[in-house]
Amino acid sequence: MYRTTALLLAVFATAASAGGAAGRSAAAPPAHIVFPVVGVTTFSDDFGEPRGGGVHQGNDLVAAWHTPVVAVEAGTVAIWTKSRAAGCMLYLHGRSGTTYLYVHLNNGLTDGNDNRGGCVGGVAYASGLHDGQIVRAGELLGFVGDSGDADGIHPHLHFELHPAGGAGVSPYRWLRRARRLLYAAPNDASLPLELTLIGKIRLTAPSPGGETRVAIALRKVSVSNGWTLSSDRAVVLRVPPEAVVELAAAGGAEPAALEEAVVGQRLSATVEVDEPTLRSQLARPGELVAARLLLRP
Repeated sequence: MYRTTALLLAVFATAASAGGAAGRSAAAPPAHIVFPVVGVTTFSDDFGEPRGGGVHQGNDLVAAWHTPVVAVEAGTVAIWTKSRAAGCMLYLHGRSGTTYLYVHLNNGLTDGNDNRGGCVGGVAYASGLHDGQIVRAGELLGFVGDSGDADGIHPHLHFELHPAGGAGVSPYRWLRRARRLLYAAPNDASLPLELTLIGKIRLTAPSPGGETRVAIALRKVSVSNGWTLSSDRAVVLRVPPEAVVELAAAGGAEPAALEEAVVGQRLSATVEVDEPTLRSQLARPGELVAARLLLRP
């Protein structure tokens, strides 16, 4: 059972008075926020459930250790490490006037509960993130963990939503319709980024200009900075005629034709991103262009 409780209400009241000017200026959250966790995540509407010392004030988003956590809308960050219950956490004072809480961020150095990293940049928070920093929607904020009174429980992000900086409401309906990202853009990445998308072919179809559209059911996304993200979403890539298409073979790879690919076939696709933007992170159909496809027998 997750132990985050009404203790966070006192924490919220303190920090909101210090940094919530934006939170008092508007009436409602955006209809569609960015989903705060990038990767396979499970959650339910557990807002209001009884917890030790009070009731649950948010939704718990269960994900793997170190899964990236991003800004759900553009706004200003306030880092908070003074609550034993919350552990490593931060506030995002959104441009809409909504305040969001990100609680139990990572404090370990390994894929386990070692508690040796602390609430610092590169461990709990994105490298270089600081109080008062203005961030865009989809920008990296930190990483999933189990700090605070979630210590020893499987890692998750406790996520709260406070319209107009006031009382918390269940984030569930916003999370259900939130825009999910394909990848999180590292703050300190050298450009361009290279993404490797691993999954199975769902469909191939010709498109104008000699290009082919390839729909992939993803299993994993690898980013050139070393991150590996689990994924359960689909993506549709543009494959231009000049893209390299190969078939994995013993000892290497050999040239292949995309027309020979079949539904259900495994593949990895290489995509270069010159400048990470929310558009490329959302990866709507046809937004990303594959430079190489490696088909697997």
